[in-house]
Amino acid sequence: MPVYDYVCKDCHKTFEAILTLKEHEIDVKCPKCGSKNVEQEVTAFYAVTGKKS
Repeated sequence: MPVYDYVCKDCHKTFEAILTLKEHEIDVKCPKCGSKNVEQEVTAFYAVTGKKS
């Protein structure tokens, strides 16, 4: 499952959430203050494949 990075716009806490694609579409709450005023942060990712480059 994908890991999403969020930042709360109310208390400024950054946190990660492991969500399915369906769960990602619903509102995410801040674990510190419970606010729904959160924004997803842009993050890097990598993919592991079986082929050598």
